[in-house]
Amino acid sequence: MEIGSEYWKYEGNLNCNNSNFWNFGKDNKFVLLGRTAIYYVLKNICLNNNIQKVYFPSYSCTSMEQPFIDLGIEIEYYDVYYNNGLKYNINLEEECDIFFAMNYFGYSSTNMDKCIKHFKQKGKIIIEDITHSILSEKKYSENSDYLIGSLRKWFPIASGGIAVNLNSKFSLDLNKNPNKEMIDIKSKAMENKKDYINQKIDNKSEFLNQYSESGKILEKDYKNYSIDEASLKILMGIDIGEIIKTRIENAKVIYEKLKNKSEIKFLINEFNEKDGLLFVPIMLKKEIRNDLRKYLIDNQVYLPIHWPSEVNKNNVVEQELSLICDQRYTKVQIETYINKILEFLK
Repeated sequence: MEIGSEYWKYEGNLNCNNSNFWNFGKDNKFVLLGRTAIYYVLKNICLNNNIQKVYFPSYSCTSMEQPFIDLGIEIEYYDVYYNNGLKYNINLEEECDIFFAMNYFGYSSTNMDKCIKHFKQKGKIIIEDITHSILSEKKYSENSDYLIGSLRKWFPIASGGIAVNLNSKFSLDLNKNPNKEMIDIKSKAMENKKDYINQKIDNKSEFLNQYSESGKILEKDYKNYSIDEASLKILMGIDIGEIIKTRIENAKVIYEKLKNKSEIKFLINEFNEKDGLLFVPIMLKKEIRNDLRKYLIDNQVYLPIHWPSEVNKNNVVEQELSLICDQRYTKVQIETYINKILEFLK
């Protein structure tokens, strides 16, 4: 079976009631995607604040910067880097209006609680990205003001992001409609990939083009949209507890099989077995990493790099590889593809 890449259409049960799971903060909105959540939060902040500069992590997806750029907010980066583990170099005296905090890959050990508290005490506005920690034991810091997250990374949904105000109600209304053009194309792609996975079709080109086309639409038109109805239904009905359990069990398999391999270092060493991980990120020499990816692609295993960018602002990108541990795959399937990594390293 093919491992990785985009989710396909979900056809499982939706018998759960997840309303309590998503009920945190004084106000929250389900939006189109993570970028939409950032832009919506910023627009609310700018109603009553003169925002000039954000203090932002150097290790992040470049798409997260776009809302700040669109609103003319200067971005100052703090270093997030690898040195026998994931490390931060945050200047606690940095002058900024917003401190943007981020958790990584679902590991509780990567939270920035101390820095968040420090900047909060200095009167700065705190936005915390909980994209990676949404299924972890500790999702966010109680000292944050706003939370944003992308949900498409975790679930088989065409759209999905969340914006949370921890202190009060949002002031601005949100467009209750989704981006219909994008949703239609993405939904068709997910349907076609489902047929491919179920061996009803053998051509990948159509759904790969559709996924790409939906992404291009979002580059131009991501602001002020709500989540689509079908995706919201999945978020409210899917068995999140089972998803967390599966991810934890799959991550355990990966750690156990790779823990004594000298060629591989874990980007984050401390694994709390109560954390549902997004991926298990490892570090390899760049040449080995790139050759391994090609080998795995030849064996229908598609592992992403977080985050490839023409502007490399940290030392992680050239060596990082994200190992898949998600709920689409059994422990046997995870073990099988990890064995391919071990075979290559021999």
